Amino acid sequence: MAIRSFIQNRSEHWPGAAVSGPLLFVMWLLTLIYTAVPMLVSSDVTAIATLLAWGYVAIELPRLKPKQRKQILVLFSIGIAAALLAWSQGANISLQQLFAEHLKLAMLLTAISFIGLAIKVSCNQSKAGLGSFVTTLTGMHLFSSVANFSAVIVVGEQVKRDGRIDQLSQFILSRGFGMAVLWSPFLSILPLVLEQVPGTELQQIYPFSITLAVIGLLLTILESRFRTPSQLAAYTGYPLKQTTLALPISLICMILSLSWLQPQLPTIFLVSLLAVIVPVALMMFRSGLPDAGRSVAGHITQKLAESRAEISLFLSAGVLAAGVKACISAGLISLPFTETNAAIASLVMVLIVTLAYLGIHQLALVAIFAGLLADITTTPNLMAIGYVLGTALAMSGSTFSGLNFIMKSRFNGQDREIIRNQLPFNLVMLIIGSAVLFIMEGLGVS
Repeated sequence: MAIRSFIQNRSEHWPGAAVSGPLLFVMWLLTLIYTAVPMLVSSDVTAIATLLAWGYVAIELPRLKPKQRKQILVLFSIGIAAALLAWSQGANISLQQLFAEHLKLAMLLTAISFIGLAIKVSCNQSKAGLGSFVTTLTGMHLFSSVANFSAVIVVGEQVKRDGRIDQLSQFILSRGFGMAVLWSPFLSILPLVLEQVPGTELQQIYPFSITLAVIGLLLTILESRFRTPSQLAAYTGYPLKQTTLALPISLICMILSLSWLQPQLPTIFLVSLLAVIVPVALMMFRSGLPDAGRSVAGHITQKLAESRAEISLFLSAGVLAAGVKACISAGLISLPFTETNAAIASLVMVLIVTLAYLGIHQLALVAIFAGLLADITTTPNLMAIGYVLGTALAMSGSTFSGLNFIMKSRFNGQDREIIRNQLPFNLVMLIIGSAVLFIMEGLGVS
């Protein structure tokens, strides 16, 4: 009784969202400033932002689900152990390097949460059948490209029947979202790769990543016609209206245009800036400054705390990545090859999917492989495609991914059902992805 009373008393005085949210917002602002003009801002700004980010994690860690907390603590502990081992062998690694490895990604996730303030979801009426399935799939794909996991919940709630989602709806949610990972700068994996793989050029990988996304969506449509023709003929989906998709499409176009006009500006900076400015400006236009101000303030003091799982995971994976890099610099890890190519990119892609199916988080896998191959990556654009496609397929197919945790917890999906529905598609996409990597190499894209 005394222990239970002590825990309850501590939880009542533990800081809540009203504290952690503002900490995260200030971290976003400081990191954004430093990312934009690093030469004009003291490095102390990054140190303060790092402290704020980890202060947020410390406050929100007790509120994570037990499985999430265990996963995050394992990544963090392995990273710390690797860093200590490297330091004992003479590696030069600072606390700032260790804890700020993924700080910009925490900035990105903070910014993306603001997009939901300005999105109003509504759908068109459509006849049952192939048309309804296709429009729902493409709408989900575009919507999730900026709305992240909330798109899965919003669309999933509309297409579920008796608390469950059928096979076609699972295709829509998992592949609509998964294929968006290939090209959307708002879904964190692409910005992660751009940050962790120096030399990656968005203009070089986009033609191939977008092509793979289109192929994945077309394969999903063909698979639906052949595997479930009777269900497809009677399928009634949730085709999103153009007004719902206007903001996602506009944001993507802005990012691409600014990246082309101002290539010196980091993509992660542009995304983090526009993801906040555009929704806030839109709210001010719709409802005026006072109402918009109240909405933003409410978001900071209440909703930012809900990003706890993703931000804690990214920061912990950053510690792991920094620890791996330190071990490599100390000569503790050696590789059997000295450069990368299409074969290595294909192998890494397959390993990411395989290990994700076995229970290792795909984000941790990208952090590990990017760290291991950092000094020998001679083909950054090929490796980028391998990382993002491997992650996309792992997210849709692994029963341990965040996407499929939603499928299971919210829509009563079963592990066996998810694997049966996704594994054939993933195998085909791995073959296609490997072919694309060799085509890129043949075209001279490195």
